[in-house]
Amino acid sequence: MKKLSNKFDTVFFDADDTLWENERFFRAAEGQFAELLKDYTSPEGVQDMLWRKQEDNIPLFGYGSKTYMIGMTDAAVELCGGHLPDKIYYGVKKIITDLAFHEFEIIDGVEETLKALQGRYRMIVATKGDLPEQMNKFRISGLAKYFHHCEVMENKDEKNYLELAAKHDLEPEQMLMIGNSVKSDIAPVINIGGMAIHTPHDVVWVHEMMDMPESDRIIEVSGIRDILKYLL
Repeated sequence: MKKLSNKFDTVFFDADDTLWENERFFRAAEGQFAELLKDYTSPEGVQDMLWRKQEDNIPLFGYGSKTYMIGMTDAAVELCGGHLPDKIYYGVKKIITDLAFHEFEIIDGVEETLKALQGRYRMIVATKGDLPEQMNKFRISGLAKYFHHCEVMENKDEKNYLELAAKHDLEPEQMLMIGNSVKSDIAPVINIGGMAIHTPHDVVWVHEMMDMPESDRIIEVSGIRDILKYLL
């Protein structure tokens, strides 16, 4: 087992689906959206259209629920032939509203893990998405007391991680990232020479899916509590 306690003094944590639940609420919304539009196409057709609209909108509007809401509206308009019947319009509005105000849920084991690490490391949240949205999540999570602060990144690619390391006076090889997304939290950190711990989540956004790279600088655990085996 690799003990990391003498190798790193700063630890970065992803937020959505690492510290708190996120993607499962979006999946539930997608199921409701498919049911709403079942008279227009199959569930698979609805899902495909929604994903395509999401991909179109991310370069324009970035990540976050606002972009998702725009994509859902765009998908509904196209599937309905350019005009939204009242039933579909108000149905989409309800789905979006329910998604925006869903119950906030910390992932099991997160708080006890952060408490155990508090004072031993400088801990920083490194997330991406809409700045006000992500900062609001951070504030209402109740986890701020464990962290030095929260970074909301424009994206999570190699360039962004190099900028993040430099901002905190770290060399790339001094970066340790913990998160659930191979694409956003693991691969780019490994590519710049850092180290990463993968804490899997049972629901992964299709945009975040990719194969795990091969590297001896990746540790895979079954849950967030298991990182303590390496960090204490």
